[in-house]
Amino acid sequence: MEKEKHLKHLMEMKSGSVKAFSKEIGLAYTTVRSILERGVFNAKVDNVIKICKGLNIKPENLMDLDDTIISESITTLIKLAPPRQKRVLDFANEQLNEQNNKVLHINSHNIISEEVAVYGYASAGTGETLIDGVEFTTQYNGHIPNHDFALQVNGDSMEPLFEDKEIIFVDKTKQINSGQIGIFVIDGEAYLKKVFISDKGIRLVSLNSKYPDLHFDSSHDIKVAGKVIL
Repeated sequence: MEKEKHLKHLMEMKSGSVKAFSKEIGLAYTTVRSILERGVFNAKVDNVIKICKGLNIKPENLMDLDDTIISESITTLIKLAPPRQKRVLDFANEQLNEQNNKVLHINSHNIISEEVAVYGYASAGTGETLIDGVEFTTQYNGHIPNHDFALQVNGDSMEPLFEDKEIIFVDKTKQINSGQIGIFVIDGEAYLKKVFISDKGIRLVSLNSKYPDLHFDSSHDIKVAGKVIL
């Protein structure tokens, strides 16, 4: 997640904080925070473009994003005497104003798009039936991690981390630790939830606080389909 750290640093350099930057570009703070946590290449293309526009960088340059130049510039600036620091700052502001007055043309074809086979749906709410074969294929914009299968999220109970209709990638496993996010098949229906395990059973938790926890004990058929790749 080094790239996301650099991106966060650029946001803070430009606006003072990620929250202030989010307000400037018209995106919810929770959305921007989620992108930084989950990875920029898992985000929606429109949101990536808004972030790039706010930072005055091209989307394709995200591949080479590095804060080395920024760090070196700050180190050098600190070593300068105050009058020289002011001259550097004035020049930087002039460059920024000149840059902001130029129209940024973004070619959406530079965003990498690949076809993904989606094996069904995972409910962020009441449960979905998980199928054995490919349900449909779709174009996915961004980095596709190594995974065993992909699912589409149905519902908003896992926002802000996962949005409704978002494609998620899953590692197939029958073991999962308490506190992790996974795909759980309960009585034949698939859920996307954060799990907490106890002697009494499991508790499936939504990240959206308006949804109650779901409790299941040994009287239910409980299976782990996989762990969500974050």
